[in-house]
Amino acid sequence: MQKLTNPFPLSSSSLIHCITNEISCEMLANGILALGCKPVMADDSREVLDFTKQSQALFINLGHLSAEKEKAIRLAATYAAQACLPMVVDAVGLATSPIRKTLVRDLLEYKPTVLKGNMSEIRSLVGLKHHGVGVDASAKDQETEDLLQALKDWCQLYPGMSFLVTGPKDLIVSENQVAVLRNGCAELDWITGTGDLVGALTAVFLSQGRTAFEASCLAVSYLNISAEKIFVQGMGLEDFRYQVLNQLSLLRRDENWLEAIKGDFYE
Repeated sequence: MQKLTNPFPLSSSSLIHCITNEISCEMLANGILALGCKPVMADDSREVLDFTKQSQALFINLGHLSAEKEKAIRLAATYAAQACLPMVVDAVGLATSPIRKTLVRDLLEYKPTVLKGNMSEIRSLVGLKHHGVGVDASAKDQETEDLLQALKDWCQLYPGMSFLVTGPKDLIVSENQVAVLRNGCAELDWITGTGDLVGALTAVFLSQGRTAFEASCLAVSYLNISAEKIFVQGMGLEDFRYQVLNQLSLLRRDENWLEAIKGDFYE
């Protein structure tokens, strides 16, 4: 596998359009800004295409779904497919909601660049046994061998797309490459929106011309390594959140940050 290369500095002109949930909206916007790009969060179907057409990447997050938001998502995804605009779909809550599973399966026909979810969500998508509750993955769903095989099969059905599966071990699977990454810290579960942030950062790296596989590896590693640099003993939840955003803006100054990636890459 070709070695990952440092993506920084980024083109500051890149506009990342996020259709996301209100809970993590501010964190995603700050995370995108921390990397040097520009965010926009337009989810009204009357204007969603105006913003999508100006963007260099689209991030769709199902975290707070409604009928109106679904309409906006379908409009934006249709345009992204027609214009070959890089698109990341985060299948939040798919393991619990049949409505979300149907929507994600429909979005797959628009050929998203990256399909993201936690272990339970992606196991549910590909038809494997799962134990997800709400929007959270279950500790019982961390077996990776059967999931990796299933995703390799799905990549043959959707060539050019990568699957990004978050968990204690992060999996990135494309048609010809697999990564099993092991960075991060348990404290990231203290704060809501960190999984959503991985999806937004993936869109950032896609906007810079990275492949689906590269963008996914870079995004999950960048957040996890940022978190590893924080001394958390005695730190409260809000302080940790503040420091995560701090490190997102600081890590890009380290030309050697990629050397901290832990994991295995396969072809």
